[in-house]
Amino acid sequence: MQKNALVTGASSGLGLAIARQFAAAGMKVALVARDQTKLQQAVESLHVPADQSLTLAADITQQADVDRLAAQVQQTWGRLDVLVNCAGKSSRGKIEDTTPEQFQELWELNFLAAVRCTRALLPLLLESRGHIVQIGSLAAKGASKFLGAYPASKFALAAYSQQLRLELADRGVHVLLVCPG
Repeated sequence: MQKNALVTGASSGLGLAIARQFAAAGMKVALVARDQTKLQQAVESLHVPADQSLTLAADITQQADVDRLAAQVQQTWGRLDVLVNCAGKSSRGKIEDTTPEQFQELWELNFLAAVRCTRALLPLLLESRGHIVQIGSLAAKGASKFLGAYPASKFALAAYSQQLRLELADRGVHVLLVCPG
C-alpha cells in the first residue's frame, strides 16, 4: 500500500528536502506552508503526478487553518502515515534584548504549531500506526549565547516529543525528534 506523508514548512529548505525524499521513495506528499505560490513552485520541483501530491496553504499557528488541512487530508487520502512538523523559525540576539513578543512568536511557530498539527492529525496516525517526526534543534539540548527565544521554543518541542513517544508507543505510533544543528 502506498504511504502518505504531510510536511509542514515544505515550500523551501529542510521541509522541501524532506518532501523530495518522500516523493522519490514513491510516497504521496502533502506540502504545507503559508504561501500558495511558493508551494506550487515547490510541488512542481518534485516532478510527481498531480495525484501524488497536495499543496495546502495554511498558517499553522491558527487552529482553523490546521483543522482545515487535517480535513483536506482526511477527505482526499483517508489516511496519513507520516507527519513531519518541520515549520519553524530561528532568531538571534541577546536574551536581555529579546522581547516577550519575540518569545511568543517563536513559541507559536516552533512549538504550538507542532502541537496543533499533531493533535489534528493524530486520529489518522493512530489508525495507520504511523510516524510523527519533529524537527527540533541542537539548541534543545543545550542553550547557547545570542539565540534569543529560539532555545526555549525548541526545549519545549523536545519535551513534548518525549511525552508523545512515551504515551503513543503502546498504540503503535512512532515519534522521532531530529535535532539538526
